[in-house]
Amino acid sequence: MRMMIEVIGWIGALLLATCGLPQLIKTLRTRSFDGLSLTFVTWWLLGEVLTLAYVAYVAFRWPLIFNYGFNIAVCVIILTAYLFLRQGKKK
Repeated sequence: MRMMIEVIGWIGALLLATCGLPQLIKTLRTRSFDGLSLTFVTWWLLGEVLTLAYVAYVAFRWPLIFNYGFNIAVCVIILTAYLFLRQGKKK
């Protein structure tokens, strides 16, 4: 039973961790941020960082660490692309 719960946890973490990938791929392909809220991405990043800190301290579980870590990476890439692509359009 424990193994089944671990598998369910990893599947959930994988799904949640990768849910931002379609937005990331679309943004990088089109180099457009139309419809993307910078406030949303910033709050998403802050939420992921704070929750990762909580999980790491209180309830360390690898599926959760993976999920939050991956989402932090996606958020950072989106925000970095936003800053660099926006600067490129101003020139």
